[in-house]
Amino acid sequence: MDVLIWILIAIVFVILELTTNTFVLLWFAIGSVVAAILNYLGFDVYIQFTLFVIVSLILILSTRKFANRISPESPKKTTAERLIGRTGKVTRQIDENTFVVNVSGEEWSAHTNDSVNVDDMVKVVGINSIILIIEKVD
Repeated sequence: MDVLIWILIAIVFVILELTTNTFVLLWFAIGSVVAAILNYLGFDVYIQFTLFVIVSLILILSTRKFANRISPESPKKTTAERLIGRTGKVTRQIDENTFVVNVSGEEWSAHTNDSVNVDDMVKVVGINSIILIIEKVD
Protein backbone atom coordinates (compact mmCIF):
# COMPACT_ATOMS: atom_id res chain seq x y z
CA MET A 1 0.00 0.00 0.00
CA ASP A 2 1.33 3.40 -0.90
CA VAL A 3 1.76 6.18 1.67
CA LEU A 4 -0.56 8.41 -0.37
CA ILE A 5 -3.38 5.89 -0.02
CA TRP A 6 -3.09 6.02 3.79
CA ILE A 7 -3.04 9.83 3.68
CA LEU A 8 -6.11 9.84 1.41
CA ILE A 9 -7.89 7.47 3.82
CA ALA A 10 -7.00 9.81 6.70
CA ILE A 11 -8.38 12.81 4.80
CA VAL A 12 -11.60 10.94 4.03
CA PHE A 13 -12.03 10.06 7.73
CA VAL A 14 -11.46 13.70 8.74
CA ILE A 15 -14.01 14.93 6.20
CA LEU A 16 -16.54 12.34 7.34
CA GLU A 17 -15.88 13.31 10.98
CA LEU A 18 -16.60 16.94 10.16
CA THR A 19 -19.93 16.02 8.54
CA THR A 20 -21.15 13.85 11.42
CA ASN A 21 -21.39 14.35 15.16
CA THR A 22 -20.10 10.92 16.17
CA PHE A 23 -16.58 11.88 17.33
CA VAL A 24 -15.31 8.42 16.32
CA LEU A 25 -13.95 8.76 12.80
CA LEU A 26 -11.18 11.10 13.92
CA TRP A 27 -9.47 8.17 15.63
CA PHE A 28 -9.47 6.19 12.37
CA ALA A 29 -7.87 9.20 10.69
CA ILE A 30 -5.10 9.17 13.31
CA GLY A 31 -4.70 5.41 12.82
CA SER A 32 -4.36 6.05 9.08
CA VAL A 33 -1.62 8.63 9.72
CA VAL A 34 0.26 6.11 11.87
CA ALA A 35 -0.07 3.55 9.07
CA ALA A 36 1.20 6.14 6.56
CA ILE A 37 4.26 6.79 8.73
CA LEU A 38 4.90 3.04 8.96
CA ASN A 39 4.57 2.78 5.19
CA TYR A 40 7.04 5.62 4.72
CA LEU A 41 9.48 3.82 7.03
CA GLY A 42 9.16 0.66 4.93
CA PHE A 43 7.10 -1.61 7.20
CA ASP A 44 5.08 -4.48 5.76
CA VAL A 45 1.43 -3.81 4.77
CA TYR A 46 0.21 -6.31 7.40
CA ILE A 47 2.00 -4.39 10.16
CA GLN A 48 0.58 -1.13 8.80
CA PHE A 49 -2.97 -2.46 8.84
CA THR A 50 -2.54 -4.12 12.25
CA LEU A 51 -1.26 -0.91 13.85
CA PHE A 52 -4.00 1.07 12.09
CA VAL A 53 -6.59 -1.12 13.81
CA ILE A 54 -4.81 -1.19 17.19
CA VAL A 55 -4.21 2.58 17.35
CA SER A 56 -7.78 3.32 16.26
CA LEU A 57 -9.29 0.95 18.84
CA ILE A 58 -7.08 2.22 21.66
CA LEU A 59 -8.06 5.81 20.89
CA ILE A 60 -11.76 4.94 20.64
CA LEU A 61 -11.80 3.01 23.91
CA SER A 62 -9.71 5.55 25.82
CA THR A 63 -11.82 8.54 24.81
CA ARG A 64 -15.30 7.07 24.84
CA LYS A 65 -16.34 8.64 28.15
CA PHE A 66 -14.95 12.01 27.07
CA ALA A 67 -16.79 11.84 23.75
CA ASN A 68 -20.07 10.94 25.45
CA ARG A 69 -19.65 13.84 27.85
CA ILE A 70 -19.06 16.48 25.16
CA SER A 71 -21.60 15.15 22.66
CA PRO A 72 -24.92 16.75 23.46
CA GLU A 73 -27.83 14.38 23.63
CA SER A 74 -30.77 15.52 21.60
CA PRO A 75 -33.65 16.64 23.78
CA LYS A 76 -36.39 14.09 23.46
CA LYS A 77 -39.82 14.96 24.68
CA THR A 78 -42.26 12.33 25.75
CA THR A 79 -45.61 12.21 24.05
CA ALA A 80 -47.26 13.82 27.05
CA GLU A 81 -44.72 16.70 27.09
CA ARG A 82 -45.58 17.45 23.47
CA LEU A 83 -49.17 18.05 24.55
CA ILE A 84 -48.30 21.04 26.75
CA GLY A 85 -50.02 24.10 25.33
CA ARG A 86 -52.65 22.16 23.40
CA THR A 87 -56.36 22.24 24.09
CA GLY A 88 -58.62 19.30 24.65
CA LYS A 89 -62.09 18.33 25.74
CA VAL A 90 -63.10 16.79 29.06
CA THR A 91 -64.81 13.47 28.34
CA ARG A 92 -65.28 12.01 31.82
CA GLN A 93 -65.01 13.00 35.47
CA ILE A 94 -63.28 10.55 37.78
CA ASP A 95 -63.43 12.52 41.03
CA GLU A 96 -63.58 16.17 42.14
CA ASN A 97 -60.26 17.21 40.55
CA THR A 98 -59.43 14.27 38.26
CA PHE A 99 -60.76 13.94 34.73
CA VAL A 100 -60.25 12.13 31.46
CA VAL A 101 -59.52 14.53 28.59
CA ASN A 102 -59.21 14.02 24.87
CA VAL A 103 -56.17 15.88 23.53
CA SER A 104 -54.96 15.40 19.95
CA GLY A 105 -57.19 12.37 19.54
CA GLU A 106 -55.86 10.59 22.64
CA GLU A 107 -57.41 10.14 26.06
CA TRP A 108 -55.36 11.17 29.09
CA SER A 109 -55.87 11.35 32.81
CA ALA A 110 -55.81 14.94 33.94
CA HIS A 111 -55.82 16.93 37.15
CA THR A 112 -57.02 20.49 37.78
CA ASN A 113 -57.90 22.82 40.63
CA ASP A 114 -60.32 24.75 38.37
CA SER A 115 -64.04 24.13 38.30
CA VAL A 116 -64.33 21.88 35.24
CA ASN A 117 -67.28 19.91 33.87
CA VAL A 118 -67.65 17.22 31.22
CA ASP A 119 -67.54 18.66 27.66
CA ASP A 120 -65.55 21.75 28.81
CA MET A 121 -62.56 22.81 26.76
CA VAL A 122 -59.28 22.75 28.68
CA LYS A 123 -55.66 23.65 28.02
CA VAL A 124 -52.72 21.42 29.01
CA VAL A 125 -50.36 23.55 31.15
CA GLY A 126 -48.09 20.86 32.55
CA ILE A 127 -47.51 17.23 33.29
CA ASN A 128 -46.94 15.24 36.46
CA SER A 129 -45.65 11.77 35.60
CA ILE A 130 -48.30 10.64 33.10
CA ILE A 131 -51.12 12.85 34.38
CA LEU A 132 -51.79 16.07 32.52
CA ILE A 133 -52.25 19.30 34.45
CA ILE A 134 -55.07 21.27 32.87
CA GLU A 135 -56.78 24.63 33.14
CA LYS A 136 -60.23 25.55 31.92
CA VAL A 137 -60.27 27.58 28.68
CA ASP A 138 -62.42 30.71 29.00
